[in-house]
Amino acid sequence: MPLVNTLATAHSPYLRAHADNPVAWQQWSSSTLARAKSENKPIFLSIGYHTCHWCHVMNEESFGSQKVAAKLNEFFVPVKLDREERPDIDAVYMLYLQAMSGGRGGWPLNVFLAPGTLEPIFGGTYWPGPWDEVSAKTGRTAKPPGPEFMDVLERIHQFWVEDEEKCRFAGADAIRQLRDWTNAKNKSDSAELHPGILYDAYEYFTERFDKVNGGFGEAPKFPQPIMLSLLINMNAYMRISEKIESGDDHQSAADIALFSLKKIAKGGIRDQVGYGFARYSVTPDWSLPHFEKMLYDQSLLMSAYLDAWLFNKRDNEFALECVRDIATYITSGPLTHKEGGYYSAEDADSIAPDNAFKKREGAYYVWTYEEFFKVLGRIPGDVAAAHWGVSEYGNVDAKFDLHGELEGMNVLSVVMDIPELSRVFGMTEEVALQTIEKCKVELREFREANRPAPEVDDKIVAGWNGLAMGALARAGAAIMENDAASGGAWLESAKRTAKLLREKMYDAETGRLWRVYCAEETGETPGMCEDYAYVISGLLDLYGATFDVDYLKWAQQLQETQNSLFWDSEESGFYSAMEENSGELILRMKSGADTVEPSSNAVSVSNLMKLAAVLEEDEYEQMALRTLDAYAKDILTQPYAYCGILGSVVAGSEGMRTVVIVGRTKEDIQAMITGVRSVLLPNTALVVLQGHFTPEDADAESKQNWLVGHSEIYEVLLERDSHAAVAYICQERTCGAPITDAGELVRVLEDSVQNPAE
Repeated sequence: MPLVNTLATAHSPYLRAHADNPVAWQQWSSSTLARAKSENKPIFLSIGYHTCHWCHVMNEESFGSQKVAAKLNEFFVPVKLDREERPDIDAVYMLYLQAMSGGRGGWPLNVFLAPGTLEPIFGGTYWPGPWDEVSAKTGRTAKPPGPEFMDVLERIHQFWVEDEEKCRFAGADAIRQLRDWTNAKNKSDSAELHPGILYDAYEYFTERFDKVNGGFGEAPKFPQPIMLSLLINMNAYMRISEKIESGDDHQSAADIALFSLKKIAKGGIRDQVGYGFARYSVTPDWSLPHFEKMLYDQSLLMSAYLDAWLFNKRDNEFALECVRDIATYITSGPLTHKEGGYYSAEDADSIAPDNAFKKREGAYYVWTYEEFFKVLGRIPGDVAAAHWGVSEYGNVDAKFDLHGELEGMNVLSVVMDIPELSRVFGMTEEVALQTIEKCKVELREFREANRPAPEVDDKIVAGWNGLAMGALARAGAAIMENDAASGGAWLESAKRTAKLLREKMYDAETGRLWRVYCAEETGETPGMCEDYAYVISGLLDLYGATFDVDYLKWAQQLQETQNSLFWDSEESGFYSAMEENSGELILRMKSGADTVEPSSNAVSVSNLMKLAAVLEEDEYEQMALRTLDAYAKDILTQPYAYCGILGSVVAGSEGMRTVVIVGRTKEDIQAMITGVRSVLLPNTALVVLQGHFTPEDADAESKQNWLVGHSEIYEVLLERDSHAAVAYICQERTCGAPITDAGELVRVLEDSVQNPAE
C-alpha cells in the first residue's frame, strides 16, 4: 500500500503546515521506522520548525513540487519532524551534519538515514528546488550555489541501489566516530576548576569583541544573552584587573556587555515600533534582522537587560525600557495564551501588502519611504526618518537581501539619538522624544490595522515557558517598589504560567512533565532534561519573587524526577533524553556547552546549588559538584562555550550565599525584601521567614513549617527573632551578625558585589 501524507493529524503546527504537500510525509514513529526497515528504503528525515524562514523556502520550492514528491515517495520514506518537539533527535543529526561539514549547520536539517539502523548516509540544510519551476514561479534568475534538491535525491538513490553496503558502512563509521567522541566527552577527567577560569573566558571575549557594533564575531550575529549576563556578573564573581583598549576607552567585562546591549537595543533586531526582539541579525551592525521572534530569546534577553539595569540603574535606564518592551510582548502580545503560558514563536514571513497570495520575510515590519511619510506626515516624518535611518530608496544593503524581497524597503533602527535629533531639528529633547513616541504609536497602529500579522507557532513548550516564567518573576519583583502595577502584572503572568504547566503539562502521579501543550491538548512527547531544568529554575525565581513555598516544593519534586530520569550515575551530569526513549536515538547526548539556549546541565547545576542552599540538601550540592567535575576538562579548555555554568564554578569554590530575612509579619520584612531585590546578586538565594501567623494564615504557616523542617539554621533564627525585621547573610551553613536596618543590608550586599573576595 503506497504511503500517503499523514501530517493532518499531527500535533505540531509545523507538521500540519505540510499536510497539503504532495510528499507522502510520515511522522516519526515506531511504525514508520519499521516500515522503512521492512521495505529497505532509506528514510529522508527533514527537521525544521514553524517559524524557520529557510524551511518555508524549501517547502515552497521543493516539497510543494510534484516532481520532487514523485521522487521522494517512490524511493524514500519521507519523515517530517519538529525540532522543538524532539530536540533529542535533532541534536543527534545536527551533530552529524556539523561534523561532516566542518561545523556548519542550520535548519531545515535534511538527512538520509539507513533503514533499520537509522545511521545517517548524507545530510545538508537548504537545497534549491527544481530551478526551472522556481524561476518560472518567482522570476528569480540567480540560482543559489550548490546542487538542486532533485540532484541530491537522484544521487543518494543511485548510491543506495548500487552499493547499499558502502552506504551502511559510511553511516556506521560516522556514528562510531561520533559515539567515540561523545563517550570520551562523557568520561570524567581529573581537572581542577577554580574561579580564575573566568579570566580565560574574559580574554576570549575581549579578543572577539566588536568595538564598533558590539557583540562578538562577524555576521550573522546573535545577541548571545547568556554571555552578556556572564560579563555583567563577572564583577560580582571576581576582580578583573585587565582592561582592553577601544580607542580612548578602557572597557571592563561589564562595559563590553552594556555597550553590546545598547547597540542591540538600537538595532533593527529590535522591533522599534512594536515589541520584542528578532532572533538574530544578518548584518554586523544589528540593522537587518532575521525577523522571527522566539520565546526563549525574549526570556534570555529580558534577564540580560534586567541584569544590566540592576548593575547600574542610574546609567542603564535603557535596559529597563527593554525589559518593559519584552515583558509587554510576552504577556500581552501574539505569544500570550489566554489561560497562562506563552507560545513558542512568531514567524519571520507574512503576507506581503502588495500581494495577498505571497509571503515575504519581514513584510510585516518594513516600510517604503512613501508609506512611512503617508502614515506620519511630512514634519514628524522627517524627524522619525532621521531617527530611524529611513531612506527614499530603502536602507537594506542588496548583498544581504538574497531573494530581493527587501528592495526599496526600510528596516527601522536608531541611527540618530534623541540629543542629536533635538539639535538637528532645533527642538528640545523632550519634544523630540515626544515626537518619536507619537510616531511609534501611529506606525504600530497602522501596521496592526493594515497588515496581516505573521503566523504564530502556538505550541507551548514546557522548558521555554520556564525561562519566561523565571525572567518575568525576577523582573516583576525588581521593579515592584517603583512600579507596582507593571511588577504585579508580570508576576501574575508568571504565576498563571506555573498554574498552566502544573495543570496541563504535569502528571502528578508520576511526577513527570510533558514537553508540549498545543491546541488545548497535551502532546505525546515526554519532557526533556531541559524542560525540567528550565521549569525548576523558573519556579525557584518565582519563589524568590513571591515566597510562596508551594513553588519551592514543586521545584524540589521536579528535581527528584529529573535526577531519576536523566542522571548519569557512572560519569555524573544529566543526559538530554531519558533512557526509555533512547531506543530511537543512535546517540544519547549529554552536553554542558551552551547553544542559543543555556545548557541543561548548566541550569541544573545552578538549580541544585540553590536547592542545596535553601533546603540544606547535601546530596544536591554533591550532584552539582560532580557535574562540574564531569565537564571540568572541557570548561578549562573552552570556557567561552560554557558561559552558563561558569557562575556555578565560583559557587562551587566559595559556596552559595543565602540571605535569610526574619520578621514578625509580612509588613515588617517588606523593606528588607525591597533592599535585597535592588542589588544584582548572582549565586544568592533569598529566604523569608515569618515569626507570627494569624489563624487565617494557617496554610502559610504549614508551608513555612515544611521549609523550616529542612534546616536547623532556620529554627535557630526564628527563635532569635526579637526585632521587627532581621536579615542574616549565610554561607556554607554559617550566618553572619544580624542586620536590622534595610539600608545597612543593601550597603553590605553592594559592598560584597563591588569588592568580592580575592
